Amino acid sequence: MIGSICMKRISKAKNEAFFPFLAICFSIQVHAQDSSRVQLKTYLGVLTLTGTYKNDANWGKSEQGIVGEHFQRLVRMQQEGRIMMAGRTQLESNNPAMMGLVIFYAKDDNEAFRLMMEDPAVKKKIMLAKVYPYVIAVGSCK
Repeated sequence: MIGSICMKRISKAKNEAFFPFLAICFSIQVHAQDSSRVQLKTYLGVLTLTGTYKNDANWGKSEQGIVGEHFQRLVRMQQEGRIMMAGRTQLESNNPAMMGLVIFYAKDDNEAFRLMMEDPAVKKKIMLAKVYPYVIAVGSCK
């Protein structure tokens, strides 16, 4: 009986010491997460067709598939919270003003450039990409 009481006291003491330890670990983890957050910057990506693909006759199933991959990547990045919005002008392919726009988030200029250059349509030279730091002055896309 005395042994049982002693074991309960030891167990209680371990629990009492464990909970403050657990609270300290949790607060350290939360602080580490807060201090590791990087403030993302907003960028504007401008996509235009390369010369070959301004002519609709030059589009085949392969190119259409690559642009499908491009679109799915944009959707995935939007779902991940990396893209605020993406769209294109409603102009003919051969119109010099035809372009796609992507407003997105990146930690810095290098990451923004890399994100645009990794687009499947840019890698396969169907589209050209330019990247600009961007600030929304009026309205929001939320």
